[in-house]
Formats: sequence, C-alpha cells, structure tokens
Amino acid sequence: MKIKQVIIVEGVTDTAKLKKIFGNDNVDTIETNGLALSKNTLNFISDVNRTRGVIILTDPDGPGLKIRDTINIYLNFKCFNAFINKKSINNSKKIGIAEAKDEDIKEALSSLISFDPQNLSITWEDFLKNDFYKPKARKKIAEKYNWSEKINSKTLFKWVNFVNLDIQDLKKIVGE
Repeated sequence: MKIKQVIIVEGVTDTAKLKKIFGNDNVDTIETNGLALSKNTLNFISDVNRTRGVIILTDPDGPGLKIRDTINIYLNFKCFNAFINKKSINNSKKIGIAEAKDEDIKEALSSLISFDPQNLSITWEDFLKNDFYKPKARKKIAEKYNWSEKINSKTLFKWVNFVNLDIQDLKKIVGE
C-alpha cells in the first residue's frame, strides 16, 4: 500500500516504524525532531503540502499535541490528521507512534480527519447548553476520534467545529 501524502512524524523511530509497516518505497515522512520544530521545517512542510499533501501523525501525548497544533495552525488547517489512541499503546515508558501496534497505525491512516476552520457547525452557546464541555462528555467525544482524553473545552469546541460535528452528532457520541 503506497501512501500518496507525506506523513509528519516526530522522529526517526517513527519513520522506521512506518517504513517497516508499509515498505521503504511506499511511505515518505518529514521528522519534526520533537518539539524542536523549526521555522525551516514548517516552511518545508508547507511546500510539500502544496504539492503532495501531508498527514500529521504525532504521538498521543502533550508534546505531540503541541506539535500537531503548531503545524495545523501554520497550514491554516489545510492538511490531514491521523490519530492513535493512547490507550492502545502498551508501553509503560513511552507512548508514541513507534510503540503503537501496526494495525492501529494502519487504522489511523485509513481514518483521516480534515478540519474546516471556516465552518461553524455548533455555537459556543449550544456547546455549553448541551454540557459537551463537561469531563464525561469531553472524554467520550475525544475517544471517538482518538483525540487526547485530556483535551480542554476550548480545544474540543474548536476541533468539533473543524470536523463539522453538529449537536445531533455530539449527542449521539455522548449517548453511546
């Protein structure tokens, strides 16, 4: 299986994992070097995104979320995002892409999410009125999309709108 877009990962072990799964010639990556993501790397990612497209696949931890947010904002959210569920990684020392199961990575890359920041599918008032900001609801919504279970209300509101979820979608997820 050849992946058309270039996958943004944090480091060399993530690249090695993807090449092991998909083959050396079937996947290209750009490494951010963790939080040492430079302006030059962001510019390179932007150039590659214009020609081939990029998929952000960072670790499901705090630094990974920060890197993902930085790239999404830099690209005006015009890219794809793939998410690994932190709970599916069975490693007590490191929770990263390199430690994820092959099938979880394949699933994440087959369930890409693209954000649309121009579209407001739910208002802040409706978000609050329906209690989607509460920890239990936040956790259920985050789990559905393999987002961090520690996602705060403002970020969740933003991401819910980016993926164009409306009140009915959210009620269905929270009710599951």
